[in-house]
Amino acid sequence: MQRYRGSCHCGAVAFEIETDFPELTTCDCSICRRKNALMVKVHESRFRLLSGEDSLTEYRFHTMTARHFFCKTCGIYPFHRKRVTPDYFGVNVFCLHNVDLSSIPVRQTAGVTME
Repeated sequence: MQRYRGSCHCGAVAFEIETDFPELTTCDCSICRRKNALMVKVHESRFRLLSGEDSLTEYRFHTMTARHFFCKTCGIYPFHRKRVTPDYFGVNVFCLHNVDLSSIPVRQTAGVTME
């Protein structure tokens, strides 16, 4: 398990995760299609918000369970609390620093058909 740091574009929101990148996921639900993020699933015990809690704004829709977070300043989506597994974060890997993602498998998830 390695530790990685990440941030939004302006740097107001900073966080770190621990992961071995078992896979990356994309999702075809209405919000994920629009934000076009590539995510890694991280248990809450392996996620730490370093700064910027007051810079985050939250968006919920449909069942109001998943919690999508965005930076109020630059608008970047760094992570969300997952709906089906709310003790996990979906972390936008494009917000991580110094990570080579080229060899990690990507799985498409079917969020659009989720009840």
